[in-house]
Amino acid sequence: MATCENQKAASYALPRGPAPVEDRRMTLELQCREHAEYASTLKGVGTGRERRGAAVATFGLCENHNQLFQMVDAELVQDGWAPSYLGNKPATP
Repeated sequence: MATCENQKAASYALPRGPAPVEDRRMTLELQCREHAEYASTLKGVGTGRERRGAAVATFGLCENHNQLFQMVDAELVQDGWAPSYLGNKPATP
């Protein structure tokens, strides 16, 4: 089973600077060795808060990091960013 790809997902989808991201930066940058429970689809950083031109990719995330990405994304949306978290499905073994 694949391990959590939190580092790749964070650098792909979460912009540097906004407080919701920086408050959790250490957690996002530590390599996670948990099993990837979810195939989570994220929109890339793109240009500006609307994420213009951002591509979409899917990353395997563990339960904890999947929840963390949802929380950070919700807080970014409250700060005026377009959503990055587009949903998930159970990862295939």
